[in-house]
Amino acid sequence: MPYYISPPPQSPLTRFIAAIIAVFALVGAFIIGAAALLFVAGIGLVAGLALWARIAWVKHRLKKSGVDLSAGPIPKRASGDVIDAEYTVVSVQENEDKK
Repeated sequence: MPYYISPPPQSPLTRFIAAIIAVFALVGAFIIGAAALLFVAGIGLVAGLALWARIAWVKHRLKKSGVDLSAGPIPKRASGDVIDAEYTVVSVQENEDKK
């Protein structure tokens, strides 16, 4: 004979009441789970909309400042690059007068 922590009810009335309580417990667990899922999905939706709005705002600001977004990512310069330039001295005395 199997050992139960709480033996199953013996009378049909108590079995029916236990089944009703089990159904209510399962429905309650389902409703609480669905509410929790909707809550988490709502938070994810709000966070996604906020992220989308932030990216759209940054793109708008970049377009407004004249950055061409269709050219692809801006290439990064490696450290140690040399910028080559030419210059012409206009006046030596102009530089000495400032001293």
